[in-house]
Amino acid sequence: MRPVLARRLVPRPREELYALLADLRGHWQLAGRWVHPLELRQDGGVVQVRGPGGLRRTVITELTRLEPPGLVAGEAWSGATRAAICWELEPSGRRTLVTLRADIDRTGPLDRALLALGGRQWLAGRFAKTLQELR
Repeated sequence: MRPVLARRLVPRPREELYALLADLRGHWQLAGRWVHPLELRQDGGVVQVRGPGGLRRTVITELTRLEPPGLVAGEAWSGATRAAICWELEPSGRRTLVTLRADIDRTGPLDRALLALGGRQWLAGRFAKTLQELR
């Protein structure tokens, strides 16, 4: 399955962005109203993802790899659906090219259908909005 991906050049140093993203407690604030935290720890937590039409999913998250100052990676799963999530931070002068990527490894039947019916594009749009919050 092809990844869900968003990229943005952010006018902040990579080290500063890494510090923000390496602690999941602060990074959910970037996602806006489509993600509601239920339980947050520095290395993971439980969030509720709100989709179109009132669709909601409870998602468990966990940080699995931290490589300062350029990589924050983890996993997210909800029922039978599992994804590897990665934030890559590449320096570009005084700015940072940020890539947010989700590789969906497994899906349950309902999530597979939702992704095929526009969920992938919806998720990519939410990723792009999340990156806009990195100012």
